[in-house]
Amino acid sequence: MATNAQMLEIAKKLAEYHRSADPSTSEIFLSPSQSEIRLIEVSKEVPNSNEVLAISFKAAPEDGIPYPSVVILLSPEEWDSVQSGLLALPESWGDYSSFIPLPKAC
Repeated sequence: MATNAQMLEIAKKLAEYHRSADPSTSEIFLSPSQSEIRLIEVSKEVPNSNEVLAISFKAAPEDGIPYPSVVILLSPEEWDSVQSGLLALPESWGDYSSFIPLPKAC
């Protein structure tokens, strides 16, 4: 079973990679889970569809990612809607107040 520290380190690496692929990403959050890495990424490059679509990825141990991951991409407006309760994330992800912000690498 994964430890929180292991998953957090992998999430930070994924966040750094995703930010390099999309420099418009302003915020990335980790939704705590024991079975997969769950990231919420906010980018002004994401079209505002007012839908929450989760993209799943298999584990890739050969690339240093030993856990499956799920990413939700949101526009800044959609993230505001999540925070105000107008747009819902998957119920199993919990409340956004429990999410761990993943700051940009220094």
